[in-house]
Amino acid sequence: MEKLTSTARKIDIVFKVADIMLKIGFVICLVCLGIIGVGLIFKLPTEMIGSVDGQLSVGSFTFHVAQEHVPALKDVLVLMIPCLILAGGVCVLAFVCVKTIRKILAPMKEGQPFHESISGNFRKLGWLSLGMGVLVQIMEIVVLYNMTVAQHITTLLISEKVTRVEINPSFDLTVLIIPVVFFLLSYVFRYGAQLQRLSDETL
Repeated sequence: MEKLTSTARKIDIVFKVADIMLKIGFVICLVCLGIIGVGLIFKLPTEMIGSVDGQLSVGSFTFHVAQEHVPALKDVLVLMIPCLILAGGVCVLAFVCVKTIRKILAPMKEGQPFHESISGNFRKLGWLSLGMGVLVQIMEIVVLYNMTVAQHITTLLISEKVTRVEINPSFDLTVLIIPVVFFLLSYVFRYGAQLQRLSDETL
C-alpha cells in the first residue's frame, strides 16, 4: 500500500506541472487571438502584428516559397482564428482531464484505491477524452484547409511533373479507443468499490 501511495504522489506532481503548462497554453491562445482581433478590427499595419516567413512545412519536408507566391498575412491571420479557438478548447478539455486525473489520484494517495468517487471520475475522463479527440481531429482538418486556401499548397506543387494534388483527411480511431479504456476502468473500479463496501460491512 505504501508503494501505491508513493507512486500516486509522484504521478500527481507530474500532472500538477501539466496543469500549469495547460494554463499557460490557454493564455497564449487568448493573447494571440487578442492580437489578431485588435489588428483586424483597427486595421493595424501587418508589420505590427507579425510576418509570413515564406516556408511551407509538409511532414518532414520544408519548402521555401518564392516571395511573389507568399500568402498575404491578413489571409493567414483570418484562417488562424479557428485554429486558435480549437487549440484553446483542447487546452480547456485537457485541463479538466488533468483535474479529473488528480481527483482520481487523491484517494489513492491516502491508500484508498477503490474509493467511491474514482469510478465516476474515470467515466468523466472517458467523455472528456472523447471530446478532446474529436476537437483534435477537427483542428487537423482546419489546418489542412488552411494549407489549401491560405498557403495555396495545391497550386504551388502543380507543375509539368505533378498534375494534381489530393488532400485526404483521415479519422484516427484511437480517439475512440482511449475513451473506451476509461469507461472500462470506470466499471472495474465501481466493481472494486462495491467489493470494498461489502468487505467493510462484513467486518
